[in-house]
Amino acid sequence: MSGEVIKFIAVIVVSAVFITALRTRLAEQGFLLAVVVIVIVLLAVVGSLSGAVLKFKDLFGKVENANLYFLTALKVLGISYIVTFAADLCRDFGMSALAQTAEITGKIAIFVLSLPLVTDVLDTALKFVGL
Repeated sequence: MSGEVIKFIAVIVVSAVFITALRTRLAEQGFLLAVVVIVIVLLAVVGSLSGAVLKFKDLFGKVENANLYFLTALKVLGISYIVTFAADLCRDFGMSALAQTAEITGKIAIFVLSLPLVTDVLDTALKFVGL
């Protein structure tokens, strides 16, 4: 995976240099190229992670409620990456209010998603204490 990361970073850096040079003349095409590079790199990275995710899912599948924890962790990770991407994109366009709104929305979504886990942990702690 580390070799792949170096390749992805190289593609990103070369694209950034090319897009920066292109922006002075063709801003719309530069933006379009940036979106294409982002989508291609993210799809490649997600594709390479699928094997690791399946291994973790098998490992966690042997423990009671671990599947719920694992899926929740994956969802939280996905939400955080998507929100960060959206907020950074908004900031690139000079829309900091929209960026902050995206971040707040993501934080609320993560909070709501984590409520069943917090409840489960509290229930376990109360059973352990004997209440």
